[in-house]
Amino acid sequence: MLVVACLLLVSACASIPLSTALRFSSFDEKALHQLDPAAVRVKVSVPRGNEVDIGGTRLKLELQSEGEPLNVADMPLRLLGTTEGKRSAGMFSADIPVTTYELALAPEGAHRLRELQRQMLHGTGPVRFEFSVNTKFSKMVPGLQEMTFWVDLKLRSTDAYMPLLDGAKVKFKQ
Repeated sequence: MLVVACLLLVSACASIPLSTALRFSSFDEKALHQLDPAAVRVKVSVPRGNEVDIGGTRLKLELQSEGEPLNVADMPLRLLGTTEGKRSAGMFSADIPVTTYELALAPEGAHRLRELQRQMLHGTGPVRFEFSVNTKFSKMVPGLQEMTFWVDLKLRSTDAYMPLLDGAKVKFKQ
């Protein structure tokens, strides 16, 4: 089984939409502390024919209070379902047929988020935080050298999904 790991947020950070950056800029410690782990959702969209390894996909939250060590929650996800659709590859490109994986925090992931939220209570000063998504692929189209993908995050049940990566490209070496 072919398994390829990629840190999606780091590998394509230039693809983070401005609207998402602005939404996160207004997200504070109180909002982070009040997140309900049951409401957190992640969508990963990949071109059809490629498959995401659910067991190898994680939502990662790095949190650091001023003067405190970095705290990291590496949260496993579970599959809620898949859908077929199309995603935009840009203004002058044809839409790409994709499979979208909708994921929620697995019980262990929810537990890790709660632990991190408890640790926040003991911190002092402002809190810096960063979300990222790590994924692995369990199947890839043979000979694939580049893939365009999308990652969306929803932190509350009343929120819309925020694009973390919007048509980001990752290259693979053969």
